[in-house]
Amino acid sequence: MNSDDTVDPAESVQTPATGRRRGRWIPLTLVVALLVGVAAWQGVARIGRIDTGSAAMSGGLDLPDCIPQDDYWTSFGTDEDVVVAHTLRNPSPWPVAVVSTDPEVYRFQPLSEDPAMDHTFAASDEGSLPEGTQSSVVVPPGRSVALWIHNPQGEITRGSTVRYSFDGVPLKVRSLGVERELVVPYQGTLYVGGGSRDSAELGKALAEACSA
Repeated sequence: MNSDDTVDPAESVQTPATGRRRGRWIPLTLVVALLVGVAAWQGVARIGRIDTGSAAMSGGLDLPDCIPQDDYWTSFGTDEDVVVAHTLRNPSPWPVAVVSTDPEVYRFQPLSEDPAMDHTFAASDEGSLPEGTQSSVVVPPGRSVALWIHNPQGEITRGSTVRYSFDGVPLKVRSLGVERELVVPYQGTLYVGGGSRDSAELGKALAEACSA
């Protein structure tokens, strides 16, 4: 055999092996980069959130100043329809979609084009929601939207002397394609029940007792 035709056994083994090692590392690097990117995206998306806003429309019973308030928001009598509202705020740097998980109870007032109207509440008939409420809304960065709450107690208090309390609204939020569920606190605790006395009548009696 001609000496020029000889093959170094080391070369015949090392070259394919080196190629195989590179073939393994390139896909692994891509997978790691993809996982890091997905984790970062998920983390950034979760910055998008919804907080309790600053404005509220309570109705029901407002306690007189002489009675300790604690986290009290308002209360309704056993046979009264509950209709209250408070704002939700988007503190995130991008829009957040908010979806009611119970659209019979929790509804959103359509967002006005004028940000100055964010803390206003639509007129409604006693015991009912205003016209045009919707089950979902997209809240732009820094904006607020009115959330209406209608009879969260269902029919459980009718004729009952038990007092029920409610302190948060369950919602779904979507931000940058990531959806999650959360509970946003009410302005304070909402009480329903405890007797059949009308809240307006009870409020008047309490005010008179305070001034006596």
